[in-house]
Amino acid sequence: MAIVSEFELSQEQHAAVESDARAIVVVASAGSGKTEVAARRVERLLTVSAGESFRILALSYTLKAADELAQRFRKRLGDLHRRVDANTVHGFAHSLLRQHGTRIGLPVEPEVLVRDEDRAELLVRWLESDGSPVPEDLVAVFQRLDLARAREQSAPLLGDWEAALDSAGALDYGSMLVRASELLGLKSTHRQLGRLYGHVIVDEAQNLTAAQYSLLSALIAPSAPGGEHLPTMIVGDDKQSIVGFAGADPRLIGRFTQDYGATRFELRQNFRSAEAIVVLGESVAEELGHLPAEAARAVKYAAQGSVELYEGADENDEARFVSVWVGHLLADGLPKEVVAPGEPRHMRPEDIAVLSRSAAGLRATKAAIEAKGHTVATSSSPEDWLATQAGKVAFELVALRSAAAHQSTHWQLGRLLDADETHVQSPDQLAHVLEVYRDPALRPLAQLCAIDEPSSFMAALTSIEMPSNVGGQLLAEWDADCAQLNDSWLSFVQQTHLAERTWGNFRLHVSRQQRGDDLAPGIRLLTIHKAQGREYRAVVLLGLNDGQIPDFRATHGDDQLAELRTFYVAVTRAGRVLLMTRAKSRMTRYGKRVTDPSPYLRFIRRGD
Repeated sequence: MAIVSEFELSQEQHAAVESDARAIVVVASAGSGKTEVAARRVERLLTVSAGESFRILALSYTLKAADELAQRFRKRLGDLHRRVDANTVHGFAHSLLRQHGTRIGLPVEPEVLVRDEDRAELLVRWLESDGSPVPEDLVAVFQRLDLARAREQSAPLLGDWEAALDSAGALDYGSMLVRASELLGLKSTHRQLGRLYGHVIVDEAQNLTAAQYSLLSALIAPSAPGGEHLPTMIVGDDKQSIVGFAGADPRLIGRFTQDYGATRFELRQNFRSAEAIVVLGESVAEELGHLPAEAARAVKYAAQGSVELYEGADENDEARFVSVWVGHLLADGLPKEVVAPGEPRHMRPEDIAVLSRSAAGLRATKAAIEAKGHTVATSSSPEDWLATQAGKVAFELVALRSAAAHQSTHWQLGRLLDADETHVQSPDQLAHVLEVYRDPALRPLAQLCAIDEPSSFMAALTSIEMPSNVGGQLLAEWDADCAQLNDSWLSFVQQTHLAERTWGNFRLHVSRQQRGDDLAPGIRLLTIHKAQGREYRAVVLLGLNDGQIPDFRATHGDDQLAELRTFYVAVTRAGRVLLMTRAKSRMTRYGKRVTDPSPYLRFIRRGD
């Protein structure tokens, strides 16, 4: 079948797509079409091998990026898209362990501890059983453990934590990578994966950690001495590596080049952004040392774009200006002088993003935009996905049905119901607790405990009638929770074959939604880190004060470089217009304090 092209590839892009090298590195600046190149390469590999059966593994840092790749394949390839497995690195590791983990002593359905409370509970019990002291700050302990494992370093209590996980037959995100690498060390598993996958594609490679790189190396290693590794292409932009706090190391792109003698391609032409945005981004890239003089070229951009700066008297003034600016875009569209000839000027709320270095920095602007009657959208998390206690208990019943032996489910039900965890370890036990529960809003949930089919469970859940004395606000929130659960179930049904619609797979589907980046309709309010990989026609970057952007804690070379990369990511999210703002004064606990402008404002002046 023919590839469906959205636009013609540049010479550099075409070379990367058509290369027959077994190891390929594509270094791609923001807006240079790196995801398109990855998608086109997969398309070429599949269309020229339509009679073969090998699959392609496409890995990315975020679920959003993995899902975007999958959507492109579905759109262009028809049935051939079924030969592509698009996932995150952790998602791939988890899938591998679910299928083959019994070979290294894991249970058939390994328990995954995602809640910090559950991880703390397990570690405390392990240490107390051994007579060891329990640290006071367990949050700090796990931060150190997670970072150490990402970097493949040692840390205090690491041995205890690994032993605690082994004792429970459990995993957390850090151990997924370690155990998956261990599994790939078995010849039988490695040969099986080698027969399954013919090529590997890694997007957002600047966010790889040492532990993820080890997993990748174990996956693509030759199946026999003297053999060849799996053909692999990694795509990334080290200027956009802004998750060093989680262990990401952009130098791994260079390491891959050396380890595998990779052929390197560089994509420098920006296809997404207008000229004003590109000029600003290149100014930052030059200071980062990623824009050699010989790469500069005269490029004609269809759209002029614009970069603006607003300096408000204080944070409320800054927020009010942004709300008015956003309102004008929604009412009048983009100014005609910033768009390409014939380009639509109309703006949807979803075309606009407001970014801040921290979530706290978005509060005033969120309130100001909502006061104007506009809808805003932010990402959800497992903690705020469901609003009511009843909704949370209902979903934990799904978890209980999927794996009754998982301790984390017993612990969470015990916390939600203020009950002894030993009394909620089966659906029958949970039903007894709910039938006599002090809160009448939870008693109707007892009838759900007798349902052993997921599809019947969802039908029963949405038909539950709450007692008449339950307050109106609680009823509204309960209805919203039921709708949320039902929507998740319907999306699960649409994406899953009938035979795979199990309790465990539904629970994993919900977990995937919570970790993903899909947002409800509305203007996007995001931290810069959440915005990585996204694109918007209009972007507002708040808080261009010294101490906010860059962060005041960045006092040394590596930290300062990381902050500059963060700024680069923020400004290159914009396609047509970029507004940067700052407040000349900020309110603190000690009163109003005058601010200093961010040193990054020099890039605007340089662009001028």
